[in-house]
Amino acid sequence: MNSKKINITIPEKILREINEFCDEEGLTKSLLIREAAASYIADVREKKELERKRKEIEWAIETSRLLRQKIGTFKDNKKGSEIIRESRDRDH
Repeated sequence: MNSKKINITIPEKILREINEFCDEEGLTKSLLIREAAASYIADVREKKELERKRKEIEWAIETSRLLRQKIGTFKDNKKGSEIIRESRDRDH
């Protein structure tokens, strides 16, 4: 893996915590910050994906509700799921 040096600014309190943690765990600051950054990026991406899926589910629920309103009831006052089940049972 190619590496690059960077300069970053960190509040003194957090730097002390980083130093203490690295000493306790036998880690380098570089490793800790690399791992923390990778974990943070993965968490943000996962949250965005979950939010995208949540919005898709909400859209599907709302679309289904609107379709039910528009269609109303089926023949014999049956629900769509009942008609599908009956059709499936007839075919088997």
